[in-house]
Amino acid sequence: MKTDDPSYVMRIDKKSGKTLWKVERATAAIRESPDSYTTPGLLRYGKNVEIVITGGDCVTGHDPATGKELWRANGLNPSNDPFYRIVASPVVFNDIVYVPTRVKPLLALKAGGRGDITTSHVLWSTLNGPDVPTPVTDGKYFYVVNDSGIMWCFDAKTGQEIYGKQRIKSGACSASPVLADEKIYITNEDGLTTVVKAGPKFEVIAENALNDYCLSSPAISDGQIFIRTAGQLYCIGNTK
Repeated sequence: MKTDDPSYVMRIDKKSGKTLWKVERATAAIRESPDSYTTPGLLRYGKNVEIVITGGDCVTGHDPATGKELWRANGLNPSNDPFYRIVASPVVFNDIVYVPTRVKPLLALKAGGRGDITTSHVLWSTLNGPDVPTPVTDGKYFYVVNDSGIMWCFDAKTGQEIYGKQRIKSGACSASPVLADEKIYITNEDGLTTVVKAGPKFEVIAENALNDYCLSSPAISDGQIFIRTAGQLYCIGNTK
């Protein structure tokens, strides 16, 4: 559903449901481009905590106490495409904010900026970003899986391509890759989970099929993998 209503950020008391603050998030994006399906991230560096939000052709950082916008980077939609909605969420690790868009560009921004940081805080960028799946990082390597199941690995700090255009088994990917135990779990829409070894060499360790439609990302807790398909919720792990 497209809407002309303004974008905003709000804080709600988790116990009472009371709105503590609500701040409009200005954007010049048009048509479908203001639409965002992303989840906000929390940036912690030093004694600072900031809320990171992408959408509307920009990424912004906000003070969690007041909602005040602290910084903004534009340029997420360099061609001013009116249909450039953003689905993949920002990824925050240590003092770097990784910003996926609708494939290109994908930006890495250094924390600590104030005001317009569109050019001043860009560490690196690539045109090989995802559309729907949110990337994942361990702080050393940054892994991208696109909607067609093509995988890239970059140096998380410099953006140097470690490997690129490696295909996991063919199939559309909407779920985000998940990193655990030095393995990357990638579930496609056919319910096939490909396990790739984390690190500088592309290596498929295993492929496990559930043979059911799947859009949800795997969740991992206490040595168990949870995968929700269209028909079932699976818990995979050793019996305790």
